[in-house]
Amino acid sequence: MQGSLGEFRLAEILQLVAVQQKTGLLRLVRGKTIVTFYFDHGILVSCRDRRHLAYDPLLEYLARYGFLQPQMVEYLRNKIEESKEDLADLLIGERFLNEEELLIALEDMTQELAHKTFTWREGTYQFIGGDEAIAGLRHQVSMKIDALLMEGARRADEWPRLKEKLPGPDVVLDAVHAPTTGLGRNAVNVLGHLTEIMRLGDLVARARMPEFEVYEILVQAMEADVVQVLERPEPPKVLEAEARPPRPTKPHLERTWTLSRPLGWLLAFAVSVLAAFGAWVVHPRLTDARAVPAAQALAAEQARAQLRAALEVHRCLRGCYPLAVADLAYDGLASPALLQRAAPLRYAVAADGRSCTLAGPPDEPAAP
Repeated sequence: MQGSLGEFRLAEILQLVAVQQKTGLLRLVRGKTIVTFYFDHGILVSCRDRRHLAYDPLLEYLARYGFLQPQMVEYLRNKIEESKEDLADLLIGERFLNEEELLIALEDMTQELAHKTFTWREGTYQFIGGDEAIAGLRHQVSMKIDALLMEGARRADEWPRLKEKLPGPDVVLDAVHAPTTGLGRNAVNVLGHLTEIMRLGDLVARARMPEFEVYEILVQAMEADVVQVLERPEPPKVLEAEARPPRPTKPHLERTWTLSRPLGWLLAFAVSVLAAFGAWVVHPRLTDARAVPAAQALAAEQARAQLRAALEVHRCLRGCYPLAVADLAYDGLASPALLQRAAPLRYAVAADGRSCTLAGPPDEPAAP
């Protein structure tokens, strides 16, 4: 499986890998940048290419967010070159991180790297299947693709709001008063570095946390009057010729592009197989004629659960929910049979386009 990221986006490819429960590696190439994701039966387990010791995204991540000082980074680079030892083993052996800290850093780095590559519109992808791709792979994470995509969609929603309040690394911050535990442990850790007037970029470089989370914590602290902005540089002016047309006021009404038919129907087929399996499991328990309404309600609710997941996938892939649930079939994310099994439906998108509700009729018998 290989092709262009202009035809298939990363989110689509990840969904295909998850649905088919593939094992292997997915390599993305854009210019000189190479990103490799490893999968074990559809679960994302690593994004560190062991064949390229000269570049390890983990070392870059730890250096960027203050886990390692420059002299530590140089020491580790030299040590890896001499011994060919894995960076993760060195970090634990040299006591730079413990096992728990390393796992958290790996998970955060994987989520951040996936989120950044979601936006790639140029480049190529190649999937190489087989158990040998992950043989001997140590220090693994375990990340389900649906959770990864939903977090990616949440970040895509939140980033514009965060960047509006904190437009860049040159924003100057100061603490109004000490943070309270009500903001959470991560917030206390980040704000603990704000012991003096500081640039946002400098704080991010010390936070030991992904950039998105630092911005999110700081905006919450600003809203709680724990942090204040002393200087907020104006965003760079955009020349009229470079200005982009305004986006629609209701993003959930925007339709940009549709899923390719082969991938769409493959997903639909997988959903149908899952639904059929569910029906086969519950059928022996529902042979009594009195259980027919309950069986129908159960089948309908199972179908609605699959449609709710498809709605979130639609939002992640296209940045908005569909106008109608039936559009999921048009876009290849649900089969007509699944829609019929879930009917009748009540569907509504929130005014801000960030959430939706999908339910059956209010008088329908509850599923057991």
